[in-house]
Amino acid sequence: MQLESFMSWFSTPTLTLPETAPNRSAAASTGLIQDRRYARSPISSKGTVCWEGPRGGKLQVKCKGANMSIAGAMVISGAPIPIGEPVYIYFKELRLIGNATVRHCTQRKSRYQVGLEFRGSLVRSF
Repeated sequence: MQLESFMSWFSTPTLTLPETAPNRSAAASTGLIQDRRYARSPISSKGTVCWEGPRGGKLQVKCKGANMSIAGAMVISGAPIPIGEPVYIYFKELRLIGNATVRHCTQRKSRYQVGLEFRGSLVRSF
């Protein structure tokens, strides 16, 4: 047996890495990194996100759930929601309510992808 073929058993193959994105949020949105603590499951439930406006009035927007985990969710909204804003979320079809914080809001065509981090557990509504 030749030494080169014997050594090839112990060498590691060369890995090709995907292109790097310009920043972390771009990498996450393209799927280049997945470092969430909890896996998200796809959902397609309609919901409502409510928050307090700058003048103290209640603002709300209808949304559609895209994915959800025990710690957060992504919803598709027709209007932007300010980053860092504490919100109340209600999924009527899933019968879930709870509080969250907006972590990102990214415009995609005429819609907005809004990343929410739950501030505690969601509660079943009846």
